[in-house]
Amino acid sequence: MFNYPVEKHTIRFYKYKFLGYNEPIVVEAYNKIEARNILKQHIVNRPDLHGLKVISETLSLPIFGETTKMMNGITMVWVGALSQTNWMTLSEFERMKL
Repeated sequence: MFNYPVEKHTIRFYKYKFLGYNEPIVVEAYNKIEARNILKQHIVNRPDLHGLKVISETLSLPIFGETTKMMNGITMVWVGALSQTNWMTLSEFERMKL
């Protein structure tokens, strides 16, 4: 089916869409069970999600130097094993000479 290696112990992004809610919820987790447990906590902590049905679940893998996210207003870039958290600020990443 697939002819390329996939790292077994790497973060994956699980995106959940809810019926009647415009913004998807993106969860970072190592597997589907962990992602669904994190999603349950999101639902408990966010009253606007109570009672809404999940209508889709998608999975994606981070791409080195391409996958970004915002953390506390700072753009972070996926760098995998180059950082203890797997993320690095965009400005720090741009200063690196790879």
